[in-house]
Amino acid sequence: RVELTASCAKHEAALHEFAGETFNVNSTTQLRRVLFEKLGLTPVKKTSTGQPSTDADSLSKLAGEHPFVAELMRYREVEKLRSTYAEALPPLVAADGRIHATLNQLSTSTGRISSETPNLQNIPIRTEEGRALRKAFIPAEGCVLLSSDYSQIELRILAHLANDPGLVDAFERGTDIHTVTASKVFGVAEADVDSHQRRFAKVINYGLAYGMEAYGLAQRMDIPNDQARDILDAFFAGFPRVREFMDQTVVEARRLGYTSTIMGRRRRIPELASDNFRIRQMGERMAQNAPVQGSAADVFKVATVRLAHALKEEGLRSRIVLTVHDELVLEVPESEMDACEALTRSVMEGAAHLLVPLVVDIGFGPNWAEAK
Repeated sequence: RVELTASCAKHEAALHEFAGETFNVNSTTQLRRVLFEKLGLTPVKKTSTGQPSTDADSLSKLAGEHPFVAELMRYREVEKLRSTYAEALPPLVAADGRIHATLNQLSTSTGRISSETPNLQNIPIRTEEGRALRKAFIPAEGCVLLSSDYSQIELRILAHLANDPGLVDAFERGTDIHTVTASKVFGVAEADVDSHQRRFAKVINYGLAYGMEAYGLAQRMDIPNDQARDILDAFFAGFPRVREFMDQTVVEARRLGYTSTIMGRRRRIPELASDNFRIRQMGERMAQNAPVQGSAADVFKVATVRLAHALKEEGLRSRIVLTVHDELVLEVPESEMDACEALTRSVMEGAAHLLVPLVVDIGFGPNWAEAK
């Protein structure tokens, strides 16, 4: 808490220096004045009330215009960690020294599990401050934390549902799927794919699992819409069954009024019958990503339940303590590390029989941050 407060103060001082004045960083009105009047930046978009927007999306597009913007984004990130976690978590520690979050099964449209009071699924892992927060989560004495994370489960589900030969082959070979995608999209050999091309491919792969279209790719990668459309066309030319699957999914959802996951769970999509074109478009994106996201949620829940039962059946004291997206976190006695790792891998990778293998990445650590 002290470190995050000090970090916030440091970033705030830097913002004041860039602006040449002291102002309230948390005041949207004062921030607009500094950004668009004093620094002379051009607003990217406006709010519903007609004011220049200072939301995260707008700032990301302005980040290259002035160092003030990047500093502001960093301040907001650290301030959120401080207020949402460093200040809010200590009062939530129960008498047993643990934090007992509430996990919701039915709060998301895709079936994903969410977390509240507190939300432990949004603590970042890629920032220094986020890792420091995760280090605060430790197991009981004599135990370690095990993290078991599904590797690219949405893309594996997509390969299965679409039965696309290119995607299936890539996962069966165990090659890097983003490199394979970049090779097809940019027309180069897999060995010649560079980091820039792979980064593009990664955005495409994960974006499509969430129904991203050309406009979304253009915004994410800061490229013209026409170029984004050409890139997506190249993707679908390389993986034609994916396009067929997505189109057919929309047709079926429009006919039936719902989509289904690989385990038969349905999601109604009334937006497809709307008279409003934009709402129908939104419904089409929902129809395209619901089977993928929903099936991933199904597989994860099956794995969670089976693992909980298997731990008891094997007489192990190891137990699941948290779910985070595609990751299970377990508290494991040091004497059970090998047995628990083998059981966790077997159960999670066997939770569903797909055309491609399910793979989990498992790590141990003395705290949550290092259990990777």
